[in-house]
Amino acid sequence: MMLSSELHGKRALPVGLIAQLGALALFLSTIEYMIPKPIPFMRLGLANVPIMLALPLLDPAGFFLLVLMKILGQALVNGTLFSYIFLFSLCGSVSSSLVMFLLYRRLGRFVSYLGISMAGALTSNLVQLLLSRYIMFGPSVWIIAPPFLIMGLVTSIVLGLFVMRFSTQSAWFAGKLLNGSEPDDRYDPAAPGGFSYDRRVLIGLLALPAFLLQQRLPGTLIITVCAVILAVTHGRRFRLLPNLLVIISVTAANLLQKNGIILTEILGFPITLGALELGLKKALTLIGLIYISQFMVSNRPRIPGRLGALISLQLFYFERITESWDRKAQGNLLGRIDTLLFTVEGAEYASEAGTGRGKEPAVGWQWSFVVISWGVLVAGFVL
Repeated sequence: MMLSSELHGKRALPVGLIAQLGALALFLSTIEYMIPKPIPFMRLGLANVPIMLALPLLDPAGFFLLVLMKILGQALVNGTLFSYIFLFSLCGSVSSSLVMFLLYRRLGRFVSYLGISMAGALTSNLVQLLLSRYIMFGPSVWIIAPPFLIMGLVTSIVLGLFVMRFSTQSAWFAGKLLNGSEPDDRYDPAAPGGFSYDRRVLIGLLALPAFLLQQRLPGTLIITVCAVILAVTHGRRFRLLPNLLVIISVTAANLLQKNGIILTEILGFPITLGALELGLKKALTLIGLIYISQFMVSNRPRIPGRLGALISLQLFYFERITESWDRKAQGNLLGRIDTLLFTVEGAEYASEAGTGRGKEPAVGWQWSFVVISWGVLVAGFVL
């Protein structure tokens, strides 16, 4: 079926291909998410591989729809839709995708995938550093800028070379270039998409203002711990090492700014109480937002409308990729990915509306999180 004019004027979009590439982006971003990072928004950029592959396969509308699906899909799967990380991902992905698209369309004869990958990574990194200057680290962000940019450059070179090789050796990719990208008959744009705005979303939205208005470190700590417990009781996994890295990196960056009473000195550099408290508060706020977000999307809420149905198809393909990928399998990585794409393309799509994830935790505990959040905020003003 065709994706109608609401998304692309009067032309049909190859929604099957867009969903497949979007699912591959989710799969790669999930792998990347499991790799500990010293900075929470630091990315290896694995999910940019499908974006680069889409450059010769999709027209502008399809390409940027894929970018949007990548951003939303990452946020839903990783549970960062309502956190700072979503803002970083949104700005970084949009800016880098725009640069890569313009380079390919205007200078495609002279710029290879390697150059496109490097330009996209540089753009994304610069935009995210600018955001972190005002949201997380302050002026000291420029201290982490050199290693951040160097890492982005190295990974972009590796990914660019990989895409160059894949585009010349992949039978799946060659078939798409030869036959063109046709609409997927299995996709029904009239089908209900469904992101039921259930109480989890409402609870999270009610608790967020109290959390963000919290001025005291103990209050932020209490709400963050409750958010972690809430997310874990709803099926999300607590990973200690990434959270410790967030606390260490954000706190260390803020210690570079003198603020308040000097507690001690490390190698002649004064450690001040105000800077320590501010750094810990920022780190805990970031962690708390991630786990609140994970709780809000822990039931994989379904987005309504045609875009929602397309994202549902993307999530379907994502599950097929996850089920089909064998980490212990032998053979060339390029060939394994090629086979995986053919396998996913042949998967039969079936609506999963209404499926649950087991027994629902107590509703009272969910609503108590709102009470605790606002209670801690009020106590902070009174005491």
